[in-house]
Amino acid sequence: MENYVIILAAYLLGSIPSALWIGKLFYGTDVRQHGSGNMGATNTFRVLGKKAGI
Repeated sequence: MENYVIILAAYLLGSIPSALWIGKLFYGTDVRQHGSGNMGATNTFRVLGKKAGI
């Protein structure tokens, strides 16, 4: 049962769009509107810079 809880928690944590939240909260930018339009790490790195990309 413990494994199911860990798997569920990992899934939910991974589904949080952190690139979108970091962009909007700290940079005032919607990452989806710039660059390739993807919320992936590469586009976040390109649009918001090294610190946000990491």
